[in-house]
Amino acid sequence: MSEQNSSSTVLEKLAQLADTICYDELPKELIVRAKDLMIDSVACAYGALTSTAAVDLLKMVHSLGGNPQASLFGFRQLTSAPLAVFFNGSLIRYLDCNDYYFGRDPGHPSGNFAVGLAVGQREGASGRALIEAMVMAYEVQSRFCDFAGQPSLWKRGWHHSSNVAFASAALAAKLSNMSVDRMAHAMAIAGSHQNTLAQLQNGGVATMKATAEAWVAKAGVEAALLAQAGITGPLDLIEGSSGWSKTVAAEMDMMGILAPIDHYRMFESNLKPYPAVATTMAAISCAIELHQITALDTQEIEKIIVRLPKFVLGTPAAGEERRYPKSLESAQHSLYYCVAIALIDGACGKAQFVENKSGLPAVQRILSRIELLEDPDLTKSWPAAGGGLTIFMRTGAQFTKTLSNPPGHPKNPLSEKQIFEKFDVYVSPVLGKDGAVNLYEQLKAIDSYENINQLSFYMRNI
Repeated sequence: MSEQNSSSTVLEKLAQLADTICYDELPKELIVRAKDLMIDSVACAYGALTSTAAVDLLKMVHSLGGNPQASLFGFRQLTSAPLAVFFNGSLIRYLDCNDYYFGRDPGHPSGNFAVGLAVGQREGASGRALIEAMVMAYEVQSRFCDFAGQPSLWKRGWHHSSNVAFASAALAAKLSNMSVDRMAHAMAIAGSHQNTLAQLQNGGVATMKATAEAWVAKAGVEAALLAQAGITGPLDLIEGSSGWSKTVAAEMDMMGILAPIDHYRMFESNLKPYPAVATTMAAISCAIELHQITALDTQEIEKIIVRLPKFVLGTPAAGEERRYPKSLESAQHSLYYCVAIALIDGACGKAQFVENKSGLPAVQRILSRIELLEDPDLTKSWPAAGGGLTIFMRTGAQFTKTLSNPPGHPKNPLSEKQIFEKFDVYVSPVLGKDGAVNLYEQLKAIDSYENINQLSFYMRNI
């Protein structure tokens, strides 16, 4: 571990806490969990490689150039660690199928894997060091999700990617073998600059949504490089008179942020079986199951009530302006559309999110019949993003399904078979069947790597 110091600021204490996380002391099941989350993140990235966004992002990377330090998913070329973080992190997020965490604010801590891979390659880190640093990054980001914001960052107009600044900077510092003091400075620099407005995910949802966490994570790496070079940041950034707690969060539970680790928050991250906003997972699953009912003729549906926790009803995905989405991004972030298409197709994958599908008459008809209501029991179980459907037919028949814990929730986890199937669906089209299996097996054994640069051979094909 790095040197300890007698400090008093929040960021210095948080750096000391983060530095206590050690691979040799991690529970075996947490190591398995970390590898499953890496596998899932890689799957999401490869699934996005055929998108127009990937083409546009690659143009930017090519135009900027960079020292050959880290891999781009699917490609043979190398680029600088910060640019690799931006490209890979944006791909992880693009399909909206990467993991999620719910506290006061939501979060997608899987974006930290882009940092871990790029900086780990730059530094020649071992697989064990990568896992150790990833557990630390999940812990830091999730603590900010849990304990920062009044009532939340989102409600104050800040996007939850703002929390990534602290995690990504700490992660880059740890993998670069910086001292606790330098890690604190890295977080101070990153947190000073990288506060992101929530408007990017409101309204029609701009295509830059996929880049939100990746942009902040890229800056987190750059902040760590500045700290490593000797640049200092305001160590009292959190609690200072014009600090992050007062100006961005309005309120923070400092005791919660700095409490000793009694459980690892990585265990509480949720995997997604569908490429859609996190709050739709349970409702989509219910819709797919109800689709299987032979007697359910969607042409005969009179009304659909989607039951949800109170919190979800206050999110943009439940807003009336999302009833008839006009873009891929807004469709993925529409409770109305996700339920309608899952009910009609009996599936919710890439094929359900294509241009103009929301405009089909059959889809428009179902969208007009959906009503969103609070379910008090689901509200009580929040932050488990449960959901339920009640379908009323013209014949008078009713069909109901409820899931208190969505698929992928820690209490309703995806099986190893389901995780591999998701990986195969997204990776095989790029690397081929054998290439996908080989990469999957390498990620399963990542903690045996002495240098994670060995992984790059299995990641490229283009």
